[in-house]
Amino acid sequence: MIIENSSDLIRAWKLLTLVDGTPVAEAELVNGNALVISPQSIALFRRPGDCVDPLAGGMIRNEALAQGLALHSPFIEEHRAGFVGLTGGLALLIGLNDVRMYPNRNDALRNQNVICELSLAVD
Repeated sequence: MIIENSSDLIRAWKLLTLVDGTPVAEAELVNGNALVISPQSIALFRRPGDCVDPLAGGMIRNEALAQGLALHSPFIEEHRAGFVGLTGGLALLIGLNDVRMYPNRNDALRNQNVICELSLAVD
């Protein structure tokens, strides 16, 4: 019997449209939370689907991107283990405690020049 183990921290992801018409990428994390990437921010939600339901109350926290920095759909180009390659060359590293955004893959792999950081702690 072959046992398949994966180190991917993202189970699956999909494109969604928020109530206000904003396109987002929602990534379901292995712990069941959802990481939502929008043009202007990244956010952590309790469950997948909470971002499109304004009455769900599932937002845990969000982090706005710096002025002048905007992401574009489809947002996620690749993901493997805790690395997420974003459109436009940006990169995310998902760790045990946080998500960090970097200007490119090399900076992410060297853990330098962090653009923003979002805690994954659930209160």
